[in-house]
Amino acid sequence: MRKRSGRPPRFAAVPNETIDDANSLDLEALGLLTVVLRHRDGYEITLPEIAEKYGYGRDGLAGAWGLLQVARYIIKVKIQWGRDNQWATEVVVYDTPATDDEVRELLSSIAGEANVRTVKLEPPTKTARERAAKHAAKVEAKRKSKPERRRLDFDVPGQSAGEPGRGRGRRDGGEDQGSGAAAPAAPARPPRKSAAAKKPKKREPGKRLTQQEAAAVKQVEAAFPEQLQLPSYRPPVLRDAILDALDSRSPEVVVERVKRRWWKHGYEEAVMPGGRGIGSAIGVAVALVRPSTDCPDPMCEDGVVLDTGAPCRACEQRQEDRRGPVPAQRGGSDKGQGDGAPEPRRWKCRSCHTLGKSGIEVPEDGLCGPCRKEEQEAEAAVAAARERMVQAEARREQLAREQWIELVEDAYSEHAERERDAAGERERREAQEQQRLRDAEERRRIQEQIARENPELLAYSQTA
Repeated sequence: MRKRSGRPPRFAAVPNETIDDANSLDLEALGLLTVVLRHRDGYEITLPEIAEKYGYGRDGLAGAWGLLQVARYIIKVKIQWGRDNQWATEVVVYDTPATDDEVRELLSSIAGEANVRTVKLEPPTKTARERAAKHAAKVEAKRKSKPERRRLDFDVPGQSAGEPGRGRGRRDGGEDQGSGAAAPAAPARPPRKSAAAKKPKKREPGKRLTQQEAAAVKQVEAAFPEQLQLPSYRPPVLRDAILDALDSRSPEVVVERVKRRWWKHGYEEAVMPGGRGIGSAIGVAVALVRPSTDCPDPMCEDGVVLDTGAPCRACEQRQEDRRGPVPAQRGGSDKGQGDGAPEPRRWKCRSCHTLGKSGIEVPEDGLCGPCRKEEQEAEAAVAAARERMVQAEARREQLAREQWIELVEDAYSEHAERERDAAGERERREAQEQQRLRDAEERRRIQEQIARENPELLAYSQTA
């Protein structure tokens, strides 16, 4: 890209209003603008060379270039030359943002140059516009979050005569503040609170996740059921809950936790037609992923020890303690039942080890309702898979038979074609042989006729 001057050169310094344009430029973009302004007209601008010279990355300078183009410090035009119909890219650099009149005047002046066929404005890319909007929002958010941030008192309007200027030895009145002048006492500042007195935040808001954390969070979010209908935007409370769960568990374990709690805690039945429904989707999502704080065993995962797969004894004991003795019903006998019915007894699901209660007998299969449903679904899935395998095998055998029949038919067709070709060749050879015999007989007849009619020629005949 070749540089073209936007205005006649006035000075080499960057205007203060450009330096103060923090909403449009970051420090990298401001530095790149300074480098480009410093070069003369006709300079071939290549970002890789500038990045190599100043020790920056090419992608970073490309982003800074996009900020400059969005803010209209750089106007990019494409020119089609009439001599060879080739397109060339030129950039026009301004020390302050170009106005609409200046852009129109620029395009008109380029179009009026000799040998210029077409000139058009090259707009900023979508990525550059998004980055500029994100930068402006970030600056505005920091400005709102720190309303009392100190200003840089280089040329602060309205500064009182008694207030010392930072970074300069002069007051606004212009008098020199020498070394002997007594500086006014700074106002007393309230003592800072101890850092230990503040409750440390678990995670800083707005902190970007690492690549591994983002991948793990995405894997866990993909495990949430579609019936939960989470919003597309994940609030910080859900992200923090997922990260807390990932502090002590792998993403695979957290995914299994979400799937298990979805049906074990009754959310699946709640979202079905006729169910009670769920209140907050975000609250349910947090409940699905958050670590359990009831059991003291760090390896306990919802009542099962991860490293051994055995039931957690601490959780079983805690459930027994919470349950306590079964109270006797009113009007009962010494055994606790007034009507003679046997007392309900506890039983444990053989699959998930959840304690249950049955009226008289333990279920024959020894499963709770969710586990029974899961086993039935698994058996149905196995049966469906077996049926698909049988159908696939039948289709494969049918296809093999069809291929074999087609192969045999092709072989027969090829054999018949070869037989036809051979019969045709025999007929052709027989016809040639018959024609040869007829020609020989005709020659013999002609020779005999000539010999009868002209016997004097026999003396000269080679066949005599």
